[in-house]
Amino acid sequence: MKNTGLSSFSLTSRRALRAASVLMVASSATGCVPAKNYEEVRSVAESEAKAHEHTRQRLEASMDRIHTLEQELKAREQNLNVDENATAESKLATAVATKEKEAAVELVEQLRSELARTGDHLMIFAREKQDLAQTLLIAERRMADIELAGKKLDELVATTRDLSLALRDELAQGTVELGAREGQVVVGMKPDVLFGAEGGELLAPAATPLLAAVGKVSVEHPSLRVLVRESGGAAASPRLLRLGDALRERGVTGSRLVLPSSGTAAPSSTGSVAPAAPSTPSDGAASADAAPPTEAKPSAPAAVAGKYEIAFAP
Repeated sequence: MKNTGLSSFSLTSRRALRAASVLMVASSATGCVPAKNYEEVRSVAESEAKAHEHTRQRLEASMDRIHTLEQELKAREQNLNVDENATAESKLATAVATKEKEAAVELVEQLRSELARTGDHLMIFAREKQDLAQTLLIAERRMADIELAGKKLDELVATTRDLSLALRDELAQGTVELGAREGQVVVGMKPDVLFGAEGGELLAPAATPLLAAVGKVSVEHPSLRVLVRESGGAAASPRLLRLGDALRERGVTGSRLVLPSSGTAAPSSTGSVAPAAPSTPSDGAASADAAPPTEAKPSAPAAVAGKYEIAFAP
């Protein structure tokens, strides 16, 4: 547009010069042109040139202004494009963030569900672990009971063997009977073997080696109690008390000696009384941590009528 304005100005200038030239040619052709007319034509040409120069300057200023405005418009258009791109990028980032947020919320919900299921599983596992621990504890106690019963059984077997060796002569003669009944090793003797044929309350000389053998075996097996009872399960009689004193003299401690006397052991020669312990079978059915019975009197098996028995029991 600036070049077009300059072209128009040049065309106008050329026209003015052409008019001046025409006047000069006309004046030269006629040969006499008044000076006044010449000066007027010249003044008009100069005024026209000045006007055209002023117009040219204004046109150039306008063209510069237009050029500046075009540059500003172009810069604004570029800025607008940049803003539009930034807005589009911002919208895209917002859309992506929204999608990511929705995906994160969905993931959180899934994790909460998984956590809830995991908590339920942990509770189930905890209950199963508790049940298994209880079962294991019962099994361990049962195993301990079995081991204890096995040890007691081994002890009773060893006691039976030692009594068989210690009383082999009496067993061969038939004056003493050795057997097992309800988890106890029982040595059975007739009254005349212990107290003689006269039926007194003093021990017969023949009973001394027999009681010594029983006392020796009792010392070798200190974990077993020694129960002394009379036929019919009668209460402690003078004979039983005498028999208990004889066993204590031969190594049976008062805490292990049990007489069927209303829950008390036979009194010792010093006047002390040993507590009676309950009879415990050795077949493994009794528990190691079982509570003691309320009655102090041992539940010993009934003796054979007409005999005295010395039983070894756990």
